[in-house]
Amino acid sequence: MIIIGEQINATRRRIASAIRARDAEAIGRAAAAQADAGADYLDLNGGDPSASAEVENVRWLAQVVQERTDVPLCIDSANPEAMAAGVELAERKPIVNSISLEDDRLKRCLPIVAERECSVVALCMADEGMPTGVDDRVARAGRLVEALTGAGKQPGEIIVDPCFVPVCTQPGTGADVCRAIRRIREEFPGVHVGGGLSNVSFGLPRRRLVNLAMAVAAVHAGMDAAIIDPCTPMMVPLVLAAEVVSGADEWCTSYVEAYREGALG
Repeated sequence: MIIIGEQINATRRRIASAIRARDAEAIGRAAAAQADAGADYLDLNGGDPSASAEVENVRWLAQVVQERTDVPLCIDSANPEAMAAGVELAERKPIVNSISLEDDRLKRCLPIVAERECSVVALCMADEGMPTGVDDRVARAGRLVEALTGAGKQPGEIIVDPCFVPVCTQPGTGADVCRAIRRIREEFPGVHVGGGLSNVSFGLPRRRLVNLAMAVAAVHAGMDAAIIDPCTPMMVPLVLAAEVVSGADEWCTSYVEAYREGALG
């Protein structure tokens, strides 16, 4: 499982305040906590209404995080300049989050990932809006994979995000996402599937419970990459256990290693 820690995101008030104040200690603590909890990558979102400010935010975040941890970066931006700046400062091969089928975004961002050594989150979003149902997600995944492999990316460098949308706004969408994950894994061998899982619980009380349930279901369907908060109690242990039950963790190797490292709680 590729675990991408989601905490360092300017949409979170605490993080936004730390970015504005250039509070390196607060950002460093968030980075270290996620690394200790099992994150394989750290998502950096320096979103700002000003495009130039976002570029500077990403540069600052990349510097601060890499001074405090050796976990690779996931550069989270739809701003091509910020995206490029983050990738160029990355000391280890990063992930770019994300490219979509939205025409302007694809045209502006595809050359950046084509020219640089990075993996890519490919979001099944298009100019028509969010995907609906299973077939739409799979069709959009195919278009994204075609565009990215055509630009030189290997299947293993692509993480297809089927769009985890709030389950309270689209009845049945959780099941649709799981069915789409299974089909994408079957139809596009070598490609990873996963994304912003915690979106599913937006608008609901006790969001952690919904996120945990979705994580287990998605892993069983074949999800092998997730943008989550690894510091959420029991999130990483449940994901590891779900991989054991689903057969994704062959011979239970990752689970046993995590136990030996004291990572199962």
